Amino acid sequence: MTIRRSLLKVFAGIVPMTLLNESKSHIQNASKFESTTIKRDYYKELGVKSFINAAGAYSVFGGARMREDTINAMRYAASNKVKIKELHNAVGNRIAQLTGAEAAMVTSGATASIVLGTAACMTLGDEKKMRQLPDTYGIRDEIIIQKKHRYTYDKALTVAGGRLIEVESEAELLNAINKKTAMMFFLMPPQQVDNIIEAKRYISIANKMKIPCFCDAATTTPPASNIIDGVKQNFDLICYSGGKGLRGPYSAGLLLGRSDLIDFSKRHSAPNDVSIGRGMKVSAEEYLGMLVALEVALNISASEDNIYKRKRFQNIINQISDIKGIKTRVFESETMTNELYLDIDWDENIIKLSRESFVGLLKENSPSIEVRLLLFSHGRIHLSATVMKNNEDIIVGRAIRKIFLQSLHSSI
Repeated sequence: MTIRRSLLKVFAGIVPMTLLNESKSHIQNASKFESTTIKRDYYKELGVKSFINAAGAYSVFGGARMREDTINAMRYAASNKVKIKELHNAVGNRIAQLTGAEAAMVTSGATASIVLGTAACMTLGDEKKMRQLPDTYGIRDEIIIQKKHRYTYDKALTVAGGRLIEVESEAELLNAINKKTAMMFFLMPPQQVDNIIEAKRYISIANKMKIPCFCDAATTTPPASNIIDGVKQNFDLICYSGGKGLRGPYSAGLLLGRSDLIDFSKRHSAPNDVSIGRGMKVSAEEYLGMLVALEVALNISASEDNIYKRKRFQNIINQISDIKGIKTRVFESETMTNELYLDIDWDENIIKLSRESFVGLLKENSPSIEVRLLLFSHGRIHLSATVMKNNEDIIVGRAIRKIFLQSLHSSI
């Protein structure tokens, strides 16, 4: 079934047939729509400078580049209005089917998923308690987290009023569980892997003590099949970023898990007025875009994706391979994802150029080029092809060649 036919099937129960017929013409006229919009250079009008993203799907760089099928789905939703609640439920049901989850919902990002899921575990559908948040008087508000799972975004666990209880050993975990415990939290992959309570054991303890166990797996895609694997681990709730590895809308995310907890999470989200997440709105465009992004991503194999990326890297390597002192290497990150990077190194005795200066010169290039942040690459020069368009690799290769040759000549 094509993506377009799949979309029409999803909408069959909630959109009048006349509207579906109209929407077909919108899709068929998509190229006309594009031709009328790209005549304006919106960024130039605003004084904002565009750039080539050879860094990857970082939030600071606007996430990943959406695929055309996702963009078309978002255009469809922008032109055809339905009731948000009905669309929310229909999309969630479809995502649950695709991933094997008991239930699912689209959120306004992985962080929002954490806020909503935590609030759901704290109140368990009690409307009086829902209205009371973030005041947690009389409400279970303790969130158990392993000390080595503390990270930049765990503040989201406290938005609804949760209090973090750190543990290191299994004995400490068992001792920490009490009547105030609302949830146990797990980070995947953990930033530290030594001497932690493994996921299987952590979930087993949570189940035995009848405490919901939440997993943040936001960064574990691509491949999209990791979502299916994550669901199989049987966390009560698990969340993913939508605008990075899945190449969905930048401000969207996924929350999957137990049907009762997903239902409670929905009640904590927009457009419900009693919710802690009233401001965490998801548009119809994002609901549908996230669904199609997931559908497409699940149909792209890791090998197919790697072939595309390796071709982009080879085009860059071809531009600089004849320059003395340069070494290049394509490697796969040692994580759950299959992210490929191009490592570029050079002999500074031949090419007198620091890594920081190299990054700065790429930023000053026209068009500006961003590479992986040195903080994450341990000071090395890494390029990602995940977000690059066709032919941008050629531009990047030429820019890098120009920088090296200028530095080489100036050092003679």
